[in-house]
Amino acid sequence: MVGRWANLGAGTITSNLKNTYGSIRLTVGTATIETGLMNLGSLIGDHAKTAIGTLLATGTVLGTGANLFESVRSPKYVAPFAWGGTGATRMTREGFLTVAGRVLPRRDVALDASTRAVLERVYDWATS
Repeated sequence: MVGRWANLGAGTITSNLKNTYGSIRLTVGTATIETGLMNLGSLIGDHAKTAIGTLLATGTVLGTGANLFESVRSPKYVAPFAWGGTGATRMTREGFLTVAGRVLPRRDVALDASTRAVLERVYDWATS
């Protein structure tokens, strides 16, 4: 599943079948969720982005606003607003809003005060 305003760099690949044909587990933060599913690709949050040639394992969770570019093969869980994706660095609130302000108008959507306020709340909630 790919969220709104997400951008997958050229050659980004995701798997939807575990090599053992067993049940796929999701990792979200410190929680593990047993899906009971044999087929499940990546869950990619709104405004998330991947670099060219990124490989996403079966059941990878890419958080809202994450910008994954540090490694070809991503971790199974990338936190919301992660910057790079493999460490604890986060995109700043203003940095995220600056990028959103460039992305939205490309599809004739203005980053007006109400949209900005919603995105600010999402950032604050996800990073607190």
